[in-house]
Amino acid sequence: MKVGFIGAGKMAEAMAGALVAAKKVGAHQIFASDISEERRALIKRKHGVNVYSSNTVVLESAEVLFLAVKPQDLDDVLLEISDRVTKKHLVISIAAGKHISQIESYLPRARVVRVMPNMACLVSEAMSVYCGGRWTTAKDRKLAEDLLSCFGKVLELPEDQFDAVTAVSGSGPAFFAYFLQHMIKAGVKEGLSREDALLLAEQTMLGTSRLFMELDIEPAALIKAVASAKGTTAAGLSVFSKSTLARSVGRAIRAAAKRSRELSG
Repeated sequence: MKVGFIGAGKMAEAMAGALVAAKKVGAHQIFASDISEERRALIKRKHGVNVYSSNTVVLESAEVLFLAVKPQDLDDVLLEISDRVTKKHLVISIAAGKHISQIESYLPRARVVRVMPNMACLVSEAMSVYCGGRWTTAKDRKLAEDLLSCFGKVLELPEDQFDAVTAVSGSGPAFFAYFLQHMIKAGVKEGLSREDALLLAEQTMLGTSRLFMELDIEPAALIKAVASAKGTTAAGLSVFSKSTLARSVGRAIRAAAKRSRELSG
């Protein structure tokens, strides 16, 4: 199997590296194009993949084609490659906010898969959600899932849920980082060095996530397990319960989903 990337930014680089590390494809079977000579040189040096300035060469070389350009550049790329996409190509788009129907309007017979990954792709802990287009087969969807699973968890959902997906997992890393940032600041105010507060908060976030994922614990159950009556956790939670935090989280998700609908509309 030969895999191509049109666009060799950080997300494409992370995906290519993960595919090679998982031995799903060899570096010599990956073809990437980018307008930046610097990006081409970097991905070639780090991962040993084939790099080009021409999108056409990638298209002619690959069977699976990742569209990894910025959303605002996607239409121009689709226009460029529209006459060269054949039945052999499985086209996987990671361009945020671009509906399958928009891609298929340029590639009307293409087998298209739309994917919403997130930033954690850079450390092979992505949450990727995908859906198939009009002409994709069960085999195509299975192949897409196999490839995406090389750099994280994968979920198939209908495209009409992608705005909610964008809000929860796409924007989610920034939301968690915002909360983490303020935990660190508060720890420093209580006398910790920033370095110590950063380690405490980061490792706590990581460890808590693993508790959820590996022990299949519900959030409410974990809260109950940690928060003993009249203890330190209960004291902190009482502040949250009296604040607008819960309402603010809901409003943030709704605002992100609304903006996703606006951008993709």
